[in-house]
This record gives sequence, structure tokens and C-alpha cells, in this order.
Amino acid sequence: MPPDQSRTVLIVAAEFPPLKTIGRIRTVKFVEHLRQHGWQSIVVTLEPNGREPIYDPKLIAEILPDIEVIRLPLVTFDERITNFAKRLLGKSQSEKSRRWQDGTPTTASPSSIGQATALGLGERLQLAVKRWIRLGLDIPDNYLPWAFATVPRLRQLCRERKIDVIFTTLPPFSAAYVGYKLTHETGIPWIADYRDLWYGDVLREWLPRWRQRLELLIEKRLLQRATVVVTVSEQKTDYMRRLHPRLKARWETLTNGFDNEIYADRVRTRCFDGGTIEFVYTGRLFKNRRGYAFAEALGRLKRSLPDLVAPVRVRILGGIASEISARYTAILDEYGLRKHFDFPGDVEYAQAMDAQVNCDYLLLIVDTGETSDGVIPGKLFEYVAARRPIFALCDPGATQQIIERAGLGTVVDAEDIAACVEKLKCLLSLPVPRKLEPDEAYLAQFDRRNITARLARLLDQVSSANG
Repeated sequence: MPPDQSRTVLIVAAEFPPLKTIGRIRTVKFVEHLRQHGWQSIVVTLEPNGREPIYDPKLIAEILPDIEVIRLPLVTFDERITNFAKRLLGKSQSEKSRRWQDGTPTTASPSSIGQATALGLGERLQLAVKRWIRLGLDIPDNYLPWAFATVPRLRQLCRERKIDVIFTTLPPFSAAYVGYKLTHETGIPWIADYRDLWYGDVLREWLPRWRQRLELLIEKRLLQRATVVVTVSEQKTDYMRRLHPRLKARWETLTNGFDNEIYADRVRTRCFDGGTIEFVYTGRLFKNRRGYAFAEALGRLKRSLPDLVAPVRVRILGGIASEISARYTAILDEYGLRKHFDFPGDVEYAQAMDAQVNCDYLLLIVDTGETSDGVIPGKLFEYVAARRPIFALCDPGATQQIIERAGLGTVVDAEDIAACVEKLKCLLSLPVPRKLEPDEAYLAQFDRRNITARLARLLDQVSSANG
């Protein structure tokens, strides 16, 4: 498409650099590659305060300098109530309370879990209030005030600029409210991009049943105005179709993808014959993403075949929810595995990438639950680009199919300890592969450029139909 005929997509994406979420990559790469197809992007995102546990200022470099980005601050119900309490009590906010503001699990490790001090009455009361806010006010999430504040700003933008399509990527699910309001007021077609499921997602099973039903009603109401609903796997698309059988929107599947160029300048510096066999996991462990079976299996192997396990080192680079950290502490102590595990906590994204390239095996821990068959984590495709063999703990479904079909590594049912023992025994008995040789022809469909080309065609069709 000639430059003078370029079109503009308004992208609402709260997860965007410098926030270090895996979801940010999907948007960053869409924005970058869409320009080759005649589409310019305006990105509306969060104005970070630098205190977020997933903040990495170096990631700003991922955004091309000529991309238009509108940043709006996140002021949550939690923060408003906390600030009111501060003024009322004349006290400054503690670091402990700040860690709870965004609903992100705290970073903990088995080496530090026992160091926590008992909370006082005031702190317990504060945490109780925050839990009540999270359950009763943050519906569907704590970005709701941000979404409310975003609508007037974008309403004015749509009046001043020619916007051809509105694209909201979820989560946070509050962004759907922005698409719903703007398409109703302007008539601009709206694409709702589901990176995760809203109702029925495995990481939202903690919600009480009344809240799940309420959110399903909200989701049904908002999607009535969607032009297209996109998910990242065919299983999720099928699930959504069954959930919303009367929806008039068009259904599409656009998976996440990999970008070889991101790792082009990274060279392995760790020797293959250094005496250790290193497994690396880069990401958070929380809710239904745990990976206990791997640690349990390694412990059982250590008891029966200590020499086989002796060279193994496992590095978990990322935050760990406190309850999961406590369970790891118990497992490591039971089997005497502490020297085999390292928990550095959150690290810069560049460090995580270097660790991926330099490891022997990439450990992939996938969410478990009722709809886990449709989960294809963005982390999988990040690992694909790192070009090291994968050892995956996941339920049967889309992720398993991709790994096995492409020849990317080994898959074990997420909570099957016995199967994990056998797979690890086999793996540790063989030399570490020096090179991964997957089915490149099969993987081509997941190249981010090819996925973006499909998105561009979708945008063309939607905008043309709108006339």
C-alpha cells in the first residue's frame, strides 16, 4: 500500500515496554511489522511509575523511535483508598503496601521465605482491606479506573485523527471497556485480542463463583459490540465460541510467535563440558503455574541415582508467589536439593535472554487447569528463538502439540511426578545436545512476521467493510 494510503490502528495495550511482561512482545512486534503492510499504529498504554516489580527501563529500546505512544497513569482503587488513609492518619505508605498495589505476586524464594517477620495488627488490617478491594472493586481487574480515564482522552483523539480500527489486547480485561465505548460512540470497528481467556482462564480460578458469573455477564455485554474476537489458540477460539454462541463478531486465531532477530547478537559463552547440566526457567511462578513435579522428580532421582543428579543445576529467574516458595522450600529440604536450585528472583530481560542461550535445557512450566489445553504461553516462542531444547511440564493440548510436532524437546504432564522421573532419567543419561534442530518448515507459521501479515489482512478487511 502506498504511503499516502496508509491506515491507522489505535492499539490499547496496558502491557507495553518498559513493563517486562511476556504479553508486551506481541504488541511491540505487531506495531513494528504492521508498518510494512501500510498500517501505522497509535499505542495507548500505561505510564509506569518505576516501582512496578516488572519494570525494566532498558526495554524502552524495544519501541521504535517514530512510534506514537500515549501514556496514561494508573491510579487504582487501592491507591486511592491508601492515599486517603495516609492523609487521614498522617502516615507515609510502607514498601509492604506498595508491593500489593498492582496485584502482582511478591517475589520470594526458598532462601528467604523463612525470614518474613510477623505482621502487626495495622498491617494485617491493611492487607485485609486490599484483599477486599481486589475481590469487590477490582472487577475485572485493577485497571478499571485507568480504562474509565482513558475513554475521554481517546474519544477526543478519534475526533481529531482518522482512526480506521480500534484494537484492544487483553489482559488487562478492563481494556475491553475502552473498545466497547469507543466503537459505540464513533462507529470505528473494534477488534478484541485475547492473549488469555477472561472467563474460564486457568489463572482466574481463584475467583469465587459469584464473581466469575458477574464477569461472564460483563464480558457478554461488552463483546456484543466487537467486530472481531481474536484468541491465541484454536482451542481458546473454540471455547469462546461455545461460551458466546450468539455473538455476531467474527472469530479469528492469531497465535503468539517468535522473533529470531531478538537473539541474533547473543552468543553462547558457557561451555558444554563444564561439569554441570543446567536447566533454566525464566518467568514467574504463581497461582496454577508451579512446577512442583520437576523438583519432586529430581529429588526421587537423587535418592535412587545420586550420581546422575549430581551435575544438575536448576535456575528459576523470576518472582515466586510466597505460597509456592514455601512448597519449594519443603521439597528441597525433604530431598536435600538446595545446592541444585538457584532462585535469583526477578532479573533484567537481557539477563534472562543470556541465561536462555547459555543453558543446557529450557524449563517450561505451563499453567494447569480446566482450559489449559488451549494455553500456548508466549514464553514457549521466546524459548524457540533461544534455540535450546525444552523440557516442558504442561497438560495435553496446544503447547504439547507444538513442542512434539516441531521437535523442540520433551513434554511431561504437568503434575505427573512418575513420568517426570522417567523422562529426566532418560534425558540425563544422554549427552547434552549442542544444537537444536527443529522442524523449521512447521515453525514458519509462528514467525512473528507471518502472523503480523495475517493481522494486516484482517485489519484491511475490517476497515474496508466499514467503508
